[in-house]
Amino acid sequence: MTTDSAAAEPKKSKARLILFGVLCIFVAFCAVGWMLFGSLGSALVWGSELQKAIDAEKNNSEENGTRVEKVFNDAIQAKTPPPVLMSMYRTYAASLYRRDELALGDEQIDKAIALAKGAAPTDVAIADQLCHAYQDRGWMHHRFWLSNPKLDDGAKDQEMAVKVAETTFGPDHQQTNFKAPGLAVIYAEIGKTDEANKTIARSIEIAETKESAKITRWYVYAMLARIRAVQHRYKEALAAYFKCRETAISEEESNRGWDEFVTGLRLREPKKNEINVLAAKLLNKGDYAQLDSLAEQFTKEKTEYWDGFWKLDYLTTPLEWGSEVDAEHFDQLKLDLNKWLKKNPKSAAARAALANLYINRAWEIREDDDYGPRFLKMIKEAKAILAVDPDLPEKIPFAYVPLMRLTLPDKEKDQFLKVVAGCNKRWPTFFKLDSWATKYFSIRWLGEPGEQQAFIKKRADTIGGAQGDKFYARIAFYEFDHGDQEEVVGKGSEYDYPRIKRGFQQIFKDYPDAVEARIAFLRLAFSGEHIDDAKNMEW
Repeated sequence: MTTDSAAAEPKKSKARLILFGVLCIFVAFCAVGWMLFGSLGSALVWGSELQKAIDAEKNNSEENGTRVEKVFNDAIQAKTPPPVLMSMYRTYAASLYRRDELALGDEQIDKAIALAKGAAPTDVAIADQLCHAYQDRGWMHHRFWLSNPKLDDGAKDQEMAVKVAETTFGPDHQQTNFKAPGLAVIYAEIGKTDEANKTIARSIEIAETKESAKITRWYVYAMLARIRAVQHRYKEALAAYFKCRETAISEEESNRGWDEFVTGLRLREPKKNEINVLAAKLLNKGDYAQLDSLAEQFTKEKTEYWDGFWKLDYLTTPLEWGSEVDAEHFDQLKLDLNKWLKKNPKSAAARAALANLYINRAWEIREDDDYGPRFLKMIKEAKAILAVDPDLPEKIPFAYVPLMRLTLPDKEKDQFLKVVAGCNKRWPTFFKLDSWATKYFSIRWLGEPGEQQAFIKKRADTIGGAQGDKFYARIAFYEFDHGDQEEVVGKGSEYDYPRIKRGFQQIFKDYPDAVEARIAFLRLAFSGEHIDDAKNMEW
């Protein structure tokens, strides 16, 4: 018995030794795993908590504001790693910036920067967060600066982003080459042309010659496209955008290139049509006499923009709101327009706008009421408003729009055709009527198969020549821009693409400074896979 016991002891010790070894390996594995993935797990946990608090904060309640603060306090007490905290501050700053809370957003970026404890951290995770924090603030300030040049232009923060990246990662590293092109853009847009050109040239050289930075090529060319567009070097801008497309490895990267290119093209272009803004301002002031004067002037001048719409159209749009007018805006506009008509019962603009306002509200109500009593009451009111002045369409072409739309509820096609023909004869260049007519010639509304295309072709042929082609291109883009992309440039399209192209060439000739016309043609060409036409587009 004793001998057997003594003989069994070494086996038990060996088993314990093996178990201890396995345990050590497991502990070591966990330690390595925590070193590799602990911060990531922490970031996911705290990032999720912060996002929940930010979402709740949108209710603007004191309780929810405290919730964000609590998340940060809990994260700090839990000794969350600095890079994770920095990322959280950046996330909260982005939320505040989106709400135009510039100063509060800056406070969060300051907290993130403070955690780095210096401008040249050796910890790559901290350095990564630090250069992104500077870039976040730099780009956001620059965005605000574009609307208000009295504000900080963001250049200093973006310079710091580049400096941190260069110091920690090296001047040729991809991290640096994802920061320097942004600095070049800011330089270009604040007027530092030489600095912009030198900075972007250096970024291109790095992207093309350094293996570690080749991943940045698409981004560098996206920023180059924006810079050259800002500098009005349009052919170079377009070429840079195509280079971005060639080097991008995802649709997201390619789309970013397009966004940057277009942003550069639109820099300092008016965000809204000035006449649209003026009309809203005059209506709010009750300056009806000036509105009447402008309506008469624009009706007489017949001045049109590159897309065919008149100045008159932009004057009347704020008066009748649009197809999605809610009850609050309907009531206010109805009050304003009735005041206007009380002061000037002969106002053609006010009467046509009021009729169209009722129709807009009717179609919005129809979503819930179908063709019920509320809808029909609005339609009846619109008819009564127009009936007060039977000569209204002779005074202002805009009156034809509500007249046409009133034929839809009862599918009065004969009356619809009569209205279209009447407007084409009285106001042959009033494109807004043609755009509505094209919509309603669709088989989804009043048209038969082929009738829509027949109408478009007949109108273009009646106008004739290059101007007829221009009309054709305008209609094609209007339909394309309002959701019928496949029908306009898809494989089964009935549109004449060569004629669209000729029409845009005439538009470019008639409107040499119309940036939006170029953007419109590029959109059509890309969607229809006419890449060569896009590459060779005239500027």
